[in-house]
Amino acid sequence: MNIVMKIRGAIVLFSALIFASTSFAADNMVIEKYRQNGVAVGIAGYAPYGYKQADGSFTGEQVELVKHVLKELGITKLKFVAMDFGAIIPSLVAGRIDMGAAGIYIRPKRCEQILFVEPTWGQGAAYLVKKGNPKNLHNFKDILNTDGAKLAVLAGGTEETLAKKDGVPDEKLLKVGDKAAGISAVMSGRADGFALSAFAINDIVRTAGDLIGMESSGSITEIAGEIYQGHGAIGFRKGTGDELKANMAFRDAFQEVLSKYIGSGEYGKMAAAWGFGPADAPTKTMKELCGSGL
Repeated sequence: MNIVMKIRGAIVLFSALIFASTSFAADNMVIEKYRQNGVAVGIAGYAPYGYKQADGSFTGEQVELVKHVLKELGITKLKFVAMDFGAIIPSLVAGRIDMGAAGIYIRPKRCEQILFVEPTWGQGAAYLVKKGNPKNLHNFKDILNTDGAKLAVLAGGTEETLAKKDGVPDEKLLKVGDKAAGISAVMSGRADGFALSAFAINDIVRTAGDLIGMESSGSITEIAGEIYQGHGAIGFRKGTGDELKANMAFRDAFQEVLSKYIGSGEYGKMAAAWGFGPADAPTKTMKELCGSGL
């Protein structure tokens, strides 16, 4: 096959995909509902995933991803709702919000409650600690084995699960509702570290580390003897019966646009503004993550 035929074939295939996507979107009842009524998107209110700016607008890697995909689907009425991270999945299940864009890690138990698209990145965890890391905390075993050490974690967050998987007892964990409370706990001495994704900790240190006297413990990529990489994705309401079928169709339409966004290279350019790079590409699929792992 010569190069001209290859190009013609690629154009035909691309056109067919565009047509299929357009037809799929046009017949999707959930898309039509969101076009008319808008979409409520839950965020946890912290960088790099989704947060409110001084001018009242919302941004972040997950927020900009959602804005782009929904715009391509003809959905322009978006309401971003900031809440504690632990409230996002229950709010999806209860129908108080339609989507979650907070760097939610795909895990089997979460897949039983909500729908996910494919992950857009993978990363380790890290601690926010005082300058000099006075208790020399670099992983969850250090919390376990250091007398008096206490770790702040988001209630219901992945880091709480990881700490317990590595043997940290509940009494050594201080469960907080949001990022601000975790930072405050370390600053006040109520906790010796605050665990979040490595991206989130690096963003805190980059923007305010010197001001508040904090640094990162370094990325934690081994949990209970296993290599660990958390994979984050957008989450959707699930439902049952016909509602589940409709929501899955919407999720699939969202994924189709998202895949094109990533394939074009434009997603990578956008995500780079929040520190995401080629080294942070996912190494597992949604199906693998829903079926096994953390």
